[in-house]
Amino acid sequence: MLKGSEIENAYYRFLGKYLIPVCISFKLKPNQITFLGFFLSIIAGFAFAFSTFWGGLLTLLTGLLDTLDGALARELEQSHRFGAFLDSVLDRYTELFIIIGLWYYFYRQGIADNIISLTLIFLVFGSIMVSYTRARAEGLGECCLVGLFQRGERIIFLGVFGMINTFLNMSVKPDDGSLLGRDATIIITLIVLAVGTNLTALWRFVHVLNKLKDQKNKKPPV
Repeated sequence: MLKGSEIENAYYRFLGKYLIPVCISFKLKPNQITFLGFFLSIIAGFAFAFSTFWGGLLTLLTGLLDTLDGALARELEQSHRFGAFLDSVLDRYTELFIIIGLWYYFYRQGIADNIISLTLIFLVFGSIMVSYTRARAEGLGECCLVGLFQRGERIIFLGVFGMINTFLNMSVKPDDGSLLGRDATIIITLIVLAVGTNLTALWRFVHVLNKLKDQKNKKPPV
């Protein structure tokens, strides 16, 4: 959704103008930013366990560092497969820590029921499949960036609506345990992400299959 858009271009111009010069002045390396984002994601998971506001804020900062490391690598001309592989693997764990924190948040509230647990399981699976379908397609030489719920969008959704959830909770009675009551914002966000990630993975699956099928049909007979 944001990939290749003017919003993304403006965001990277912001990084290049304001944040990358700061990183260079402190002699930070891209992999150091990657590890910093990874450790921040662990903190974000702990924060989500007790507050969706702080969990959401730290999740957004994690997303910032996740894009900053790549931008810094390109600026310093230090883009290597080692760093790309490291970043990709740690990204999966980043989302896992955040989702575990969210599960514990609901557990503390006494509403970690089957619906919440299944939603989080589908979200984890969908997030992994979105990344896997892209990686598998690129391994076959096909570009695969279609879909609405890529990693950037997931981070923004969890971060922004996690913060909003805290403020909306102030207007809800503490004993209101319905889905339309307390924590309704973050619950609906998780359901949207769980459905959206799996639909994105399915979209990519069909997209790549069609491209490979077209190539097969165009291949001249031997």
